[in-house]
Amino acid sequence: MPFENGLRPVFADHRSLSAPVTDLLVVIVCAVYAVQAFQTALWGAPSVFVTTNYVYLRAPWLAWPLSPLLHGGLVHVIPNVVTLFAFGRIAEATLPGRRYASMALVASVASIGALAAWSLAFGSGPQAVYGISGVVFAVGGFAIAYFPRHRRATDLELLATLFGACALALVATESIAALVLASPATANVGHTAGLLVGVATGLWTPLRHDDGGRTAR
Repeated sequence: MPFENGLRPVFADHRSLSAPVTDLLVVIVCAVYAVQAFQTALWGAPSVFVTTNYVYLRAPWLAWPLSPLLHGGLVHVIPNVVTLFAFGRIAEATLPGRRYASMALVASVASIGALAAWSLAFGSGPQAVYGISGVVFAVGGFAIAYFPRHRRATDLELLATLFGACALALVATESIAALVLASPATANVGHTAGLLVGVATGLWTPLRHDDGGRTAR
């Protein structure tokens, strides 16, 4: 029965996971945001959002390579960092390290690329696009494509699957809203791209049948 021992063992299991790529990525995102906040204070800009968009305007050679790590404010960075730490560690502990790192890299590039292309096609012109949410949605996509295939799923895997279902529901809601409003620009294709990368990774990753469906490392 899921969670029959309460949540304390779940938190303990999460702390015991080995997820160096996710942990490093979280630290880097937080460090980059600290630099963004410092630069905002140094320039006397009204917000991190304004600072970040100014950097895209004045130094695109710097902003675009860093775009997956940049965020426009606390309401942008905190949900991304928290969900990445909570569920990315579960995905990384399941996947071979290189495959997880590859998924994160492809998802970040696909997300930013999709957002940039979408803004050119349906927006008012080139726009600054950034954020790590493509990787977050890739983690959700991986969870819903991989963990339900287990004969037995741990409590952590069930939580990750629930998160993946929420990510899928959000993408579906955004897409339906864009269709109903006849406003393609309102769709967050970065989320969609990340989710699809995660689903593809989950379907491509074979189960190991001698360990209740765990992936061989």
